Amino acid sequence: MSDRKSRLTITVDSQLSEYAEHLVESGQAASVSAAFNDAMAEKAYRDRRRRSLWRAKAEQADAGRVARMMEHLDQQLSQ
Repeated sequence: MSDRKSRLTITVDSQLSEYAEHLVESGQAASVSAAFNDAMAEKAYRDRRRRSLWRAKAEQADAGRVARMMEHLDQQLSQ
């Protein structure tokens, strides 16, 4: 992550705010901002990983089978 930060004002559910404050109080996060920053960084990582796995799986697909399935769906939708 970048050392350069952007100011952002957000509204969060009270239980998430309380949890972020708990993380700070227990020494698991440097600040509430750091707790939310870490959470968003983790989500971004999971999303990138999920897209990467999806692309890898799509590359293994049998193009002929996919075409037949799409044709079958098109026929069903046209009825």
